Amino acid sequence: MTEISRNNWTFGAQIVTAVGMFIVTLGILFIATLTYLDREDQGFRNEIRTDLTEIRAAMRDMNHRLDNINTRLGRVEGYLRVSGEE
Repeated sequence: MTEISRNNWTFGAQIVTAVGMFIVTLGILFIATLTYLDREDQGFRNEIRTDLTEIRAAMRDMNHRLDNINTRLGRVEGYLRVSGEE
């Protein structure tokens, strides 16, 4: 079995430090990537919200128009019934 001499301790410490810094750097890059993707997702979600708001407004407008048409048709139907009974 080989014995580790004190001369190699500093080299071993340098290796451990280098590996540790590499792992920390990978962690920072991973967190930065997740943050970037979250921001991209946030922008996409905001675009979808805007589109859905516009669609809801258009649907409300169409609903209002359909209510007006149905009201007019109901009046016409009522007039036709009244005029048909006379």
